Amino acid sequence: MTATGTSAYSPVLVVGGGIVGLSMSLFLSQRGIANVLVERHATTSTHPRARGVNVRSMEILRAAGLEESIRATESARALSTNHGIVAAHDLAGEEFRRMDGAHTADPRLEAWSDLSPTSWALCDQDELEPLLADRARELGSWLLFGHELTALEDGVATVRDVRAGTEFRMAFTYVVAADGAHSPLRKARDIAFEGPGTLAHFANIYFHADLTEPLRDRRFVMCYLRQQDFQGALLPIDNHRRWLLHVPIGPDWEAERHRFEPGACAEMLRKATGVPGLDVDIRGVLPWESAGRVAARWRDGSLFLVGDAAHVMPPTGAFGSNTGIQDAHNLAWKLAAVLRGEAGPGLLDTYEAERRPVSVATVEQAVLRSKDRGRKGGDGGPPPGLADDAAVMLGYRYATAARDTGDAYGVDPTSAETADGATFLPADHWSGSPGTRAPHVPLPGGRSLLDRYGTEFVLVTSDARWMRAVTQACGDGARLRACHLPSGEELAKKFQAQYEVGDGGAVLIRPDGFVGWRWTGAPAGRPAEELSAALARLTYRESSPRGVRA
Repeated sequence: MTATGTSAYSPVLVVGGGIVGLSMSLFLSQRGIANVLVERHATTSTHPRARGVNVRSMEILRAAGLEESIRATESARALSTNHGIVAAHDLAGEEFRRMDGAHTADPRLEAWSDLSPTSWALCDQDELEPLLADRARELGSWLLFGHELTALEDGVATVRDVRAGTEFRMAFTYVVAADGAHSPLRKARDIAFEGPGTLAHFANIYFHADLTEPLRDRRFVMCYLRQQDFQGALLPIDNHRRWLLHVPIGPDWEAERHRFEPGACAEMLRKATGVPGLDVDIRGVLPWESAGRVAARWRDGSLFLVGDAAHVMPPTGAFGSNTGIQDAHNLAWKLAAVLRGEAGPGLLDTYEAERRPVSVATVEQAVLRSKDRGRKGGDGGPPPGLADDAAVMLGYRYATAARDTGDAYGVDPTSAETADGATFLPADHWSGSPGTRAPHVPLPGGRSLLDRYGTEFVLVTSDARWMRAVTQACGDGARLRACHLPSGEELAKKFQAQYEVGDGGAVLIRPDGFVGWRWTGAPAGRPAEELSAALARLTYRESSPRGVRA
């Protein structure tokens, strides 16, 4: 943050310090872009709300240097073997239904080892947010907790210190709204929410109680409770003392509040656990709405929406905060490229074009899961249209990137897979085609080819002609690095099989780990020109790349 004629200047202002806002700040700093985050609350979350960090988000946070820290948290260690969703009369009683399978994702590493170098982490929000904040600060972010945005106009923000009551003005180039489902910034720009709308209302009771005995040796992700006069869902935080109970309520919280006084909550928890004399410590009650909505627009001039400001969805599948993390990751590299002068401004239009269709489709999947898990019986199978978790998390395709390359590079731009809207491709279709997440190829020591991608474009090839093309493609434009896999070696063969290229082929990976361009056969003509043209298309420039290094 630098001083100006106002009070300060930052290229990017991030409004909102939850999981997504902190991720946005972190990803910008990871790419060398100065940013300031303002959050009206004094600290990160003290309530363990969102807790499922899915495989794609873990890949992203792994690249940001956070995987080990996340897995070292109390909740991640305690819940590392929990899986499946059960239904029972109460916790102490017998289960009468168990849901394991395609849409009840297994967090254990071995379940994902063929698809990714990482796996789920069940890390509670109150433990994840401080890790994101610390890493963002370490990389240079200015995080102003206890500060709120009071005005925003003409590239200048007015920020108030909540405790002191003082204000200062700050100039910015772009502002990212990560200010939640009720986003004041979205409402101020008159951007409507669209979609199914409200599905249900709940109260979330956070409590401490020793449930070791009724839990026994079971390790689940969630337990639905079905009684004649009571329904709820019990979620473990540490499989011992820390728990959450979700209870259905009406739409008017003020009319419901009396039901959640400490004494009433304690009786509700005894009913839920099946332990009449349970000693409970109520730590907090939080009302919330289960809904499916997507903002009609994700950009308004210099303003971009991310996370709950752009979409809300039921918690089934744990897609909400993860979709937001992936929004931030997509937007961060594009803002960085434009701010550094390495991409044209048209690149920023692809943020909404890519992320909004994925969000719409993900909301649909979350709503389907919510309705499916709400069934009292287990008959009839999953509802039509339900995609498996791996496809939703890792198998979506960005239509813009696929269209930009065209069928000359192995993609039919008129196919259903590249039409407007998102298609979730099953794992056997993850072939390295443009617009899809780059496939995982294992490396020795638990590493992956994905670990070689990161904050710049990477050309992966076994052919020396493409390697020379990287060093020759110098000029104005995107940062480019080469990843050479010697022809004939086992790693090169695995890469060629996974990405469906020949020994002379090449694949250009975007800074977000998605395939931007692919040449399946041996290079023809002048490889450096082909590569420069591909980079120019992907960065919305006509000039060739700058900052090249092998």
